[in-house]
Amino acid sequence: MAEIKSTIDLIMERTKNLSASPKEREAYQRQEREKHIRGLIQRLFDYNLTLDDVKDELEKEKKNGRAAETMECLKGALASHVDPETDNERLFRIVNELVGTPEERLRETLRACQAEWFAGHTTLMERQKRELESKGVSGSAVLPNPEADPQWKARRDEAQGACAKRFLTAINS
Repeated sequence: MAEIKSTIDLIMERTKNLSASPKEREAYQRQEREKHIRGLIQRLFDYNLTLDDVKDELEKEKKNGRAAETMECLKGALASHVDPETDNERLFRIVNELVGTPEERLRETLRACQAEWFAGHTTLMERQKRELESKGVSGSAVLPNPEADPQWKARRDEAQGACAKRFLTAINS
């Protein structure tokens, strides 16, 4: 009777002579390092690591001859944590400690992002209020809810990304 092979056996048999090229291996290792650094930063913001722990891990990466790559990834990971809707003072201190960017430059950049953010939010609230008034709903107790608008959710994500880019530019300059 013929032997029945499992799916994993078939896959292993077909791929036994395949190997990754040096470029593919390097790309995979780079992705793994980026994930590691992003994970460190996330754990720092979750209060699972201290700043000294992160500095030690970053030193290990730098000693392996990847200082520029490590700093680039670190800056990107830090910039992704900026949020125009919340207090970012802890982020400013962490960026200053790890990268050396002056906190005031970061605050100025965030203020500009927040001004655009709140202008868009206000515009949407006014539009929603006009729509409610056109439907006959009006009064001092009527408060529009921009969070329920699907356009706002998409616009918020877009604004968040733009703010992170501007913040990264401020970190790099």
